[in-house]
Amino acid sequence: MNQQLVFDLPHRPALRRADFWVAESNKNAVALIDKWPHWDDSIQAIIGPAACGKSHLAAVWCMQSHALQVKAADLAENSLMHLMEQEALVIDALEDLQPQNETVLFHLLNHAKQTGHFLLLCSRLPLGRLVVRLPDLQSRLVSILTVHMQPPCDRLIAGVMVKLFNDRQIKIGDDVVKYLVARMERSFVSLNRLVADIDYATLADKRPVTVPLASRIIEAHHKSIAQEADAPAPMPTK
Repeated sequence: MNQQLVFDLPHRPALRRADFWVAESNKNAVALIDKWPHWDDSIQAIIGPAACGKSHLAAVWCMQSHALQVKAADLAENSLMHLMEQEALVIDALEDLQPQNETVLFHLLNHAKQTGHFLLLCSRLPLGRLVVRLPDLQSRLVSILTVHMQPPCDRLIAGVMVKLFNDRQIKIGDDVVKYLVARMERSFVSLNRLVADIDYATLADKRPVTVPLASRIIEAHHKSIAQEADAPAPMPTK
């Protein structure tokens, strides 16, 4: 029998504040967003691993504050004046900051400090561990107030899993959620991949999400992780 043709259609993630699950691992970051505009300082940073919810919270804050959001790697001198005009600004993926972006970031930090404009930084790495060439920028970064998002607990993994399936309009039973949470790798990156693969499988097989289907997908994930771990490291280039 021919496999059902599947079209890779985009899905719309829910980004409302009510859609965000609050747990011990993220409660400080949520509290920071909820406290705005009464922050202790107009410049704040949220630090956490990939796909932990930083961008979700930043999107919530953007809706509340009408902030403009920009990637650190996209900071450019020809956009500096426009960015300075924003009374609220998010700079995301700060770990991708490049040497040519450093001067722009330095000016934006100084401007926010002088004017009281709100600036929210999001990074996978602690700001003190970012590799920057400008000493003055380094000193600015390490002085910024930060909140950290910790690795997710089972309750948070389960809540985010249900949300991701709801975003894709997929119904999932409690038995499947418990099965997956007990066996999956403890990261939001793996969770996103797992949900996407199950979504694809349900479309391809025209079947609901069941424990046997979840077992097949989770076994494939474990094999993939093992293969990646056994793969030789790439040779350094000259």
